[in-house]
Amino acid sequence: MLRHLVNVLRYMLQAIRKNIKPLILIASFLTFIWLIADTVHRPEFVRHASKHTFHFGNHSKNLDERWDQRSVEQFLYLLEIDINATSGPENGPVSEACQSKNTLLFTAFAGSTVSENLWHYFSLIAIQNSLMSVASTERIQVLLTGTARTELSLIFASIPFEVIDLDTIRCYYMPAACILNSDTNIELAADKNQLYILNNQAKRVEEIVKVSWEQQRQFFNIRPETQNTVYDLLKELRQRAKLYGDEDDVSNLQLVGVHIREEDALPFEYYYRAITFQRKMHDSGLLFFVVICENPTGEICTMLNAQSERIEVMPEHDEIDVDFALMMICNHTIVSNERDIFPPLLRGVGNTVVFGQPNDGSRYANELANYLENWYSIV
Repeated sequence: MLRHLVNVLRYMLQAIRKNIKPLILIASFLTFIWLIADTVHRPEFVRHASKHTFHFGNHSKNLDERWDQRSVEQFLYLLEIDINATSGPENGPVSEACQSKNTLLFTAFAGSTVSENLWHYFSLIAIQNSLMSVASTERIQVLLTGTARTELSLIFASIPFEVIDLDTIRCYYMPAACILNSDTNIELAADKNQLYILNNQAKRVEEIVKVSWEQQRQFFNIRPETQNTVYDLLKELRQRAKLYGDEDDVSNLQLVGVHIREEDALPFEYYYRAITFQRKMHDSGLLFFVVICENPTGEICTMLNAQSERIEVMPEHDEIDVDFALMMICNHTIVSNERDIFPPLLRGVGNTVVFGQPNDGSRYANELANYLENWYSIV
């Protein structure tokens, strides 16, 4: 009996040795199938429709077309909307306030910097302008997040766009929302409400360059007290300019605004060449450079201050609207930071110089220089 068992084992080993490769292939294939089946049935790979399925105007019975509670909360978080802000039922009917059936609502995810919020603000206004002529029957509405409106209110006296809230967004089917990046084509919805949201890094340059911003001042009013502060600064600058020229020169005084921040990290050679370029472009009267510095004792600002050639270095003001208004009222601009492109856009005239070497901070400034008259790229 034992000898028979040994013979059976020997025959099995010989068979395995002869057919080892096919057996390995079969085992590998079965393992592969098992791994796929195990993976797709894991909870993190399955989107279940929970009892908290949130409709937001969606009445479809297809569970794949609904968002679960967690998805909705994450989406609303990016818009700074508190899902518990109202006492209405979670799965209740669409608000009675949703009377319009053809509203195109444009908003933006909450920005993390002043620059992002300015880009969103300018982009939303530009989109609104571009759609006025093509959206004949649709109502166009623009709303902001609370943070964006608060930060923009630090610069501008009044913001005409209200804050987006839960009652408003319940009028829209969120899974069908269009997320707009910098170059996403906007397709207008017909005979229904549609939500469009600018992504965090969205910069709608194509629409922005088509707007006559000097004619959009109703969106960018400066506070009277801020204007008075800037006018006082201009008086001081004119007095200092008299040290460099006679009365006739001072009467034709033109200012070039520069705002240098610690984060800019642009080489001194750029500022030197930009200053030289501005001087060559201005062949009459007196040209005076106003350099606002986050750190007046920093390397770049110290080197510019040492030039003593009609260059006035001053510290940043406590209120950001003062520096913004001063940059806007200057005749010309040397762009040091992405935030500096907005004052010359609103001014609409004068020469604007941007850093021409490609980098993350100058990419969109260079795009504007490719489109706009009197905008120049310098390396």
